[in-house]
Amino acid sequence: MKLRNLLFRLLAGALCLVLFNEFFVYYLVLLECQWPTKPHPVNGQEPVKVMLLADTHLLGPIHGHWFDKLRREWQMHRTFQSAMTLFRPEAVFVLGDIFDEGNWVNQ
Repeated sequence: MKLRNLLFRLLAGALCLVLFNEFFVYYLVLLECQWPTKPHPVNGQEPVKVMLLADTHLLGPIHGHWFDKLRREWQMHRTFQSAMTLFRPEAVFVLGDIFDEGNWVNQ
């Protein structure tokens, strides 16, 4: 019975750890951020909320291990979705290198 109880506690702890690190941590970090204080409307127009993404460097098929690529893309996906949910920007601009393998883009 003690072994079953210990196994249950270990599995529950591992599940909580995975849920925290794969989902909740993004919200905890992003809750530290906030939009700047809103200036008064100019000519009756409200300011536009914009999110900028720069140099994501997603891995392509030439460099990197498949698991590393999977983890990075999952983390970027979760961060982006969490930011979109919390901040609801009106526009998103992607700047710089999106992919990490620019040397092989024409091949």
